[in-house]
Amino acid sequence: MSARITILHATDLHLRRSLPGSSGHAVRRSREVPELLERLADVVAARRPDLLVLTGDLVDVPHPLLHGDPAHHPETMAEAVADYRLLRRWLDALPCRWHVIPGNHDRADAFATVFGIDRPAEMRVNGVRVVGFEDWEVADNRAERRGASRDRFLALLDDGDPAPQVHLQHYLIRPDVAYRYPLMYREAADLAAAIERSGRVRAVLSGHWHQGEPALTVAGTTYSVCPTFCEWPHRYRMVTIDGDGTRVETAAIGTAADRRPRAAAFVALDRLIASPEAPEVLGTGIPLLRRAADAGRRPVVVVAWQPDRLGWRAIQTLADAVARSVRAAALELDAAYFVVAGDLDPAVHARLPAEGAPTADDLFPKAERELGLDLSGSTLTGGGDALAAAASRHGLAIHPSE
Repeated sequence: MSARITILHATDLHLRRSLPGSSGHAVRRSREVPELLERLADVVAARRPDLLVLTGDLVDVPHPLLHGDPAHHPETMAEAVADYRLLRRWLDALPCRWHVIPGNHDRADAFATVFGIDRPAEMRVNGVRVVGFEDWEVADNRAERRGASRDRFLALLDDGDPAPQVHLQHYLIRPDVAYRYPLMYREAADLAAAIERSGRVRAVLSGHWHQGEPALTVAGTTYSVCPTFCEWPHRYRMVTIDGDGTRVETAAIGTAADRRPRAAAFVALDRLIASPEAPEVLGTGIPLLRRAADAGRRPVVVVAWQPDRLGWRAIQTLADAVARSVRAAALELDAAYFVVAGDLDPAVHARLPAEGAPTADDLFPKAERELGLDLSGSTLTGGGDALAAAASRHGLAIHPSE
């Protein structure tokens, strides 16, 4: 093989900037991603890849819009499009070529508004065919390669063009990763068999699985599942393909300075809203959050969640509504935790997201680890006796409800 290509691969940005709030998983630092991308641009300038690729979950689209009718959510739709435009401006300013595909947290029509309805699926870089597959989850949250995407896939493997190929997709083909939330294509084994029989595909680059997986080479094809960019330490991969093979290097832009411990102000949702049916923030809640921000503490909302009464999408929708109400007071919420009882019935526990949800005892060490907090300088307001007792055990100061 005479062709040589170096690809910088990042994935799962879960970006929010125009959209209020953050991901339902606080570890995903949605509101920090625009600044993190500027640092990634410095990496691009220094390492000079031939191509940068992003393999889905570019924007963290709120569930009501993600699964609903945009006509019912015009403000959220406009904000999502604005966040895709922010990303497009960043990409267009890079000194290298780029290719992006959506993931299961992206809204297809908002993505298409910015990146084009008839955007090319294939590009040729240094003699290598780079092909993006825009596949989607169907029944039971499993992705399938269907219709035109499957036709393109089969044609690529048998079209007479001997140029080496790189395939991009959000979901996994290899390795086989078992997880509570489906990560693999339903027909992953068939896709892998077709790829490996063809002998044409040098690399298959995926995202979706935030932990990532070590690169795996089978029959000359290297499968690389890149770790997420939105979670510390904000990793990416450099993939080099040449006559000597395919090499994959994992790197990160996170530094020790990013994790300098910062105190937090944990505020229970019962101090912010009157009830889940009335998510507008109370007049007494805004001063709590403003004092936290003025004191340099990270505001963290703690939501007492009863999953037998309110599902995962519904509780995130509530948090997004609170974030929108807070924004009206010129503040932003970038972290929320949904706390469950420690004695959940197994049937109710099964309704939790695959990532789980903390109990009162788990909350503070989890937030310390995920957000880089200084618990000894942190405070808790509201939330009841069990949460206060857990906070005290971890060295937080308990502030009286106001």
